[in-house]
Amino acid sequence: MIASLPLALALSAVFVLTGAYALVRWSAAMTGPLPPSRRMAELAHLLMSVAMVVMTWTWAGTTGVTVQIVLFTVFAGYFVVDAVARYRTGSHGCAGGSAHALMAAAMVWMLAAMPLIMPTPVVAEAGGHGAHSGHGGGDGAAMDMTAHTGPVAWAVVLTIGACAALLATSAFWAVRALRGRTVVAGAPLVTDETAEPATEAAETGPGGGGTAVATVAPAVAAPAPHRLLGPRSDAGCHALMGLGMIVMLLGMVAGW
Repeated sequence: MIASLPLALALSAVFVLTGAYALVRWSAAMTGPLPPSRRMAELAHLLMSVAMVVMTWTWAGTTGVTVQIVLFTVFAGYFVVDAVARYRTGSHGCAGGSAHALMAAAMVWMLAAMPLIMPTPVVAEAGGHGAHSGHGGGDGAAMDMTAHTGPVAWAVVLTIGACAALLATSAFWAVRALRGRTVVAGAPLVTDETAEPATEAAETGPGGGGTAVATVAPAVAAPAPHRLLGPRSDAGCHALMGLGMIVMLLGMVAGW
């Protein structure tokens, strides 16, 4: 869906990189004793990367776009519920879950608003396959126009707002990547989103008095993966994906 070949190639490289990294992280998460939220986050970023590569070059058709909207809406809802649950229980990872939810919601908006924000019509060939006029597709086949004659003002405004939210999210991940998180020895995949908060337990002495003592839940023992799978590189990957999504949205609006 990007008319500029250099920009399309650059975005493809970015999302192939984020997708490959998310695949490695997801594989490591599936074999390690990590909570479902960690696995869902990596799976969501993997599928988002694949969808973005496809979106860079072609129109997936009405059915394909609808399936993607439903899928990423489910992801967004999952992360919202997870973030709310963490907030209510005082667990770590509420901010990270909210950031994942926002990125999934931005993905839904990008898919749904495509015909409303692009200055060039999106067309789909009869039979379900499609292409953007910037990349061809006019081979004489019957074409089904699924767009309008130009961008809709309110949709463009909402898209700019989505870009601002994604920029804030990317900054959030970038700060985490630059600041770095203390990694528990032997379990580099443990981050703020998977670490257990400190709890207080009462120890009863000989006199029967209870004294509140802060105890930290023990880290989950896991084989130490490569250091590139640590929380800093993970946050950096999320930041890169957010920036790529911003460029994609702006490119759609500007007709790049």
